[in-house]
This record gives sequence, C-alpha cells and structure tokens, in this order.
Amino acid sequence: MAKEKSMALREELKQFSENSKKEIKQLYEKIKKRPLTCLICIIVIVTAVVLLIALPYWRVTQFGISDPKDLADAENSYRATFAQILGGIAVGIGIYFAWGNLTTAREGQITERFTRAVEQLGSEKLEIRLGGIYALERIANESDKDYWPIMEILTAYVRMNSKIDNISMTIQEKERITKGDPVKEIQRISFDIQTVLTVLGRRKYTHNHGESGNLDLTNTCLDKAELESAHLEEAYINLAHLKGATLDGAHFEGAHFVDVNLDFSWLEGTHLERADLRGASIKRAHLTGVYLIDAHLETANLEHSILEKAHLNRADLIFTCLEDAYLPKVDIREANLLEANFREAWLEEADLRGANLEGADFEGADFEGANLEGTYNLTIEQLSKARTLYNAKLDPQLETPLREKYPALFEKPQDET
Repeated sequence: MAKEKSMALREELKQFSENSKKEIKQLYEKIKKRPLTCLICIIVIVTAVVLLIALPYWRVTQFGISDPKDLADAENSYRATFAQILGGIAVGIGIYFAWGNLTTAREGQITERFTRAVEQLGSEKLEIRLGGIYALERIANESDKDYWPIMEILTAYVRMNSKIDNISMTIQEKERITKGDPVKEIQRISFDIQTVLTVLGRRKYTHNHGESGNLDLTNTCLDKAELESAHLEEAYINLAHLKGATLDGAHFEGAHFVDVNLDFSWLEGTHLERADLRGASIKRAHLTGVYLIDAHLETANLEHSILEKAHLNRADLIFTCLEDAYLPKVDIREANLLEANFREAWLEEADLRGANLEGADFEGADFEGANLEGTYNLTIEQLSKARTLYNAKLDPQLETPLREKYPALFEKPQDET
C-alpha cells in the first residue's frame, strides 16, 4: 500500500515537473517576443514591493514612533498612499496596452478594407469599381502606411485599363479621316479612369511634400481628361495621349511629357516649370499664361497654338515648331531658340532679350512692339524675312542696316492704318 502511494506521488511530482517546464518554456517564449513588456512588468512588481512593504516601514521609523499601534497606523497610511499611486500607474499601463490592442484592431480593419477595395476594382460593374476607387482614397487619407501603395495601385489601374494600345482601330481611323470638328471626334476617357485621375489630382501629399516616388501614367490614353488645378508634379506621363484635355491651373512642375500628344488641349495658367516636353505635339492648344520656365521643348510642335503672355524664360526651344502660333506679350528671355520655326508667328510685344536666336526662322513673323535687344546670334537676313518690325526694339548694329535696306519693315502695317 505504501509502495503504491509512493509510486503515485512520484507520478504526480513527475507530471508537475513536466507541466512546470512547459509553463516556464511558454513564459520564456513570451519574454523573447516581448522583452520590453516583461522588463516593464518586472520593474512594476519590484517597485510595488518596495513601495508597499519596505518603504513605508523605513519612512515610519524615521519619526521615532514607539507606540506599536501608532506605528502600524502610520505604515498603513503610507501603504494606502502608495497603493493609490500604484493603482494610477496600473491604470496608465492598462490604457497603454488597450491603445495598442485598439491600434492593432484598427490596422486589421484597414487591411480588410484595403483588400475588399482592391477586389472591387476588378468588378465588371462601374458602380462597384467607383466604390473601390473612393474606398482606396479614404484609406490613403487615413493611413500613411498604405498611402503610397494605393497611389501605385490607382496609377497601375489607369495604365492597364486606358493604355494607348487599347484604343480601337475604329476610333483611330475615325479621327484620321474626319473632316468635321476634330475636337468633337476625340473619344473621351471612361468615367472610372476620370475618377482615378480626380483622386490622384487631389491626393493629400505631393512630390517632395510627403511623397518620395513619382506617379507613373506612361503610355496612357487620357484624351479629354479633366485635371484642372490637379497636382501631378514630377509625374511620368511620357507617350500619353491628352488630346482635348483640360489642364488649366494644374501643377506639372518637373513632369515628364516626352512624345506626349496634347493637341487641342487647354493649359491656361498651367505650371510646367522644368517639365520635359521633348518631341511633344501641342498643336492648336490653348496655353495662355502657361508657365514653361526652364522647360525642355526640343523638337516639340506648337503650331497654331495660343501662347499669349506665356512664360518661357530660359526654356529650350531647339528645333521647336511655333509656326503660325499666337505669342503676344510672351516672355522668352534667355531662352534657346536654336533653329526654331517661327514662320507666320505673332510676336507682338514679345520679350526676347538675352535669347539665342541662331538659325531661327522668322519668315512672315510679326514683331510689332517686340523687344529683341541683347539677343544672341540674330542676323539681318533672319529679320529681313519678318512681316513687320514696327516699334520693335533692336540693337543698333541690327537696326541701322535694316532701316537702310528694308525700311518698309519699320512702317506701320497696312492693315492697321
């Protein structure tokens, strides 16, 4: 009997030992995962022991109380005070962990919303896709962690669903052979693509102001897009079609528009400082008051476009075509106009001071009231082909021989007499 009890006791002790090992191992794993939390708990426990046991006794002994009852009362009074302090600390710790749990739960909800919104983008129903787009915008405004991934998803959506290759041959052929109003024949982008562009244009951050990356809308069809006052600084929009688009007052500083098609577009007051528009087609566009300071427009085509009061200071206009363009009061100071085509262009009161005009073609150009002082590489032969130099300001070495050989250039144009 005694032997059986002894065996049973050994089994219990063995089981207890194994359970203890498991619990210790589990505790160790938790400590490894949350070392800071465990350290805080140890500090709190040690502090509690010191405050509730040792410290009250030490403080009371300083008063020299001899009566045991008074001594006990004093100790209890201290302990009650310290207990309240510890209670406040415990509440604070509880709030801290509760906030952590709340944050974790909130992140989980955002992840769930994120996943659902992305799934909605693949729906065949327009209203569901729109819901997904607006849901992603809301998440981007709430979560900085998810902000840039959402911008990448939205731009990828545009690239996949409105790329140039997706334009049907029927539409292209229609645009090519039409004899009517070419603007009316331009196919407008779909409503969901326009919605994405609107969301991108009003996002809460911009390049170098909360964003370090660049939006990518390369090779996209954005014809007749509406992007008034949008912020797309430093964006990549190379090879895109923006025919008939409305971009008035938009910000495209430093944007990349290489070989883009902006024919018939509206860019009044648009900011394109430092933008790269090499090889761009911007024919019959409205660019009144546009800001193209330090922009690259090499080989771009702006024929028949309106650039009244445009800002082209220090812009590169090498081999740029501005034939029959309307440029009154344009500011082209210090720009590089090497081999640029200004045939039949209207340059009344234009400011070309300090510009490089080497090889530029001014045949039939109207320079009435223009300022050509201090220009570089401008020749008598170039100006002799102009329509008029009436009231134009020229350097003496150009004006004197021109007046002698071509006095009619300085007379008031016949249509204004």
